Amino acid sequence: MASYNADLILAAVAQINPAGNRRGKLPTARARRSLSTAYYALFHFLLEEATKSLVGTHNDLLRRRRTLGRVFTHSGIKKSLDKISGSSVDPSIADLLRPRRGSAARFAAPLFARDLARTFADLQAKRHEADYDLNTPIGSADAHLAIARVIRVVGDWRTADTNADRDFKHALFVLMLLKGELRRET
Repeated sequence: MASYNADLILAAVAQINPAGNRRGKLPTARARRSLSTAYYALFHFLLEEATKSLVGTHNDLLRRRRTLGRVFTHSGIKKSLDKISGSSVDPSIADLLRPRRGSAARFAAPLFARDLARTFADLQAKRHEADYDLNTPIGSADAHLAIARVIRVVGDWRTADTNADRDFKHALFVLMLLKGELRRET
């Protein structure tokens, strides 16, 4: 059975590549809807990955994963991902994400995670433009690019499967659950 995020990618593609023999210019609304749907595909991919990592993958846990998935927020995920998207991990979360046996020096998140973080931020901004700012032109090229980026970063995320990659992902999911904030004891 296909995952919800895969269904959303198919829906995004269908918006800009409709079945049948329609000719002429693609209506702007379909390009906007496609771009927005591509963003939601990435959002739901992260929810699925996070809840599987935090709850487990067994079929009997589907209801529990869906319940936990409701705790994540768009802004909490973005705040978490913003903290890993730069040349080094934000110092406020470094201890949580630092590789095992890593030094106390600054370090960068793995490339697959930084790419996903940047794509998430870019697509979230483009989704806001597509959904709420009709003065910003959005065309089929924008939608195609968004879909291609989602497919690429999801593929890169899935192929990153070393022990260090899995540890980083798990810690990032915990951070996303905490909406990008760790409480520091003083």
